[in-house]
Amino acid sequence: MKIGINILLVISFLLSSCKPDTPKKTTGKTDPLCWKDIRVGELPPEGAYYAIDSLVKKWNLCYERIEMGCEITDSITRLQKQSEHSNTIYFKSLEKKLGKNWKQQFDRELHKLDSINWIKISKEIDSLNQ
Repeated sequence: MKIGINILLVISFLLSSCKPDTPKKTTGKTDPLCWKDIRVGELPPEGAYYAIDSLVKKWNLCYERIEMGCEITDSITRLQKQSEHSNTIYFKSLEKKLGKNWKQQFDRELHKLDSINWIKISKEIDSLNQ
């Protein structure tokens, strides 16, 4: 029975993980100085973005997650390069505002919160398999 549930979960995840190559933005902000996080490929389980979303609010950062499809096209590659350039500029401006090591501090907090969230997600999956 557990194997059957696991197989159904994997199949349903695979069928729902890829979306068309139309970008889906998580915010309506059009601030030119904003952290643009381009996501290509499979989407993570529900709740996987909670950590970064809560930290972005806590740190009062401009953050825009753009979810793309499963295929990497030339236009997606161009968009990734553009976002890397604008992210570099934005991160430099944040160094002036938050200090030189702000990104390392942010990443440490993110790692802690991600660990907590993944434990919760794992428990939810385990409870479904029982």
